[in-house]
Amino acid sequence: MLILENIRLPRAKVLIEQHRAYDYDEATGLYRYHKIDEVEAYNLVTDAGRVRIHTYLYGSSAQGQRAALGGGLNYIGLTNNGTAPAAGDTALTSELSGNGLTRAQGTVTLPTGSGTTTTIQNIFTYTGVSSQGVQKTALFDAASGGTMAHEIQFTQRTLFQNDTLTVAYSISLA
Repeated sequence: MLILENIRLPRAKVLIEQHRAYDYDEATGLYRYHKIDEVEAYNLVTDAGRVRIHTYLYGSSAQGQRAALGGGLNYIGLTNNGTAPAAGDTALTSELSGNGLTRAQGTVTLPTGSGTTTTIQNIFTYTGVSSQGVQKTALFDAASGGTMAHEIQFTQRTLFQNDTLTVAYSISLA
């Protein structure tokens, strides 16, 4: 199981300033103000908000994923490319297709209540005759093309005919 840990939601900051009227200018009809205090505060993501974020990002349309965003990031691709993942990658180089290893929509389990983890899983069954190496996976928002996210390299696995490869992403947003 591939686990992504310590992913933090973007924090919102609010600046609160208090000003007090101290003089009224009759000629202009306006008050003059001076600042009393200011304070910065950061958000707390509510349980319901966290579940909604998971749904928007990773859920399927049957789970209420927002249509305007396109598909959720729940399509799993595989490759045997050994190049280390990079933040600027937009495609899974030499992505595998055929022989049971074509990109597939995973089964999505969203968090409920105070949960913080979404699981996206698929079991690939290799149907080829010769062996096939696999050493990298990524999540996409479409069955082909689309936006790639969560590219992960792992120790190469060699698959033989009828071997299965279970890829299970656990994505935690605290």
